[in-house]
Amino acid sequence: MTDSTGTLTILRDIDFAIAPRETAAIVGASGSGKSTLLSIIAGLDTPTQGTVRLAGQDLFAISEDDRAALRAQKVGFVFQSFQLMGNLTALENVMLPLELADKRNARDWRPTCSNG
Repeated sequence: MTDSTGTLTILRDIDFAIAPRETAAIVGASGSGKSTLLSIIAGLDTPTQGTVRLAGQDLFAISEDDRAALRAQKVGFVFQSFQLMGNLTALENVMLPLELADKRNARDWRPTCSNG
């Protein structure tokens, strides 16, 4: 990323994998790059170098439409308060995208994971 002072390095030397059904928490100080990392993992932001694989697919070797379809199937975000629907509970906010994707019984839905 470049700003008025030159090149700005937000993330550097990141190498990790999350296995199917594994849970991870991204934690750190404000401004440390957590949101940028999540946006890159989901294919919302493009890294200047490196590779991002989601479900075995190189995210930046496919079209934006294909990235969006893969993201819809494989990635879920729970944003901090500015993205939540105030009239819904936390559980209802998480269930909403599933219901919009026509997943029946969203409260009981569990994703299926496969290697790759």
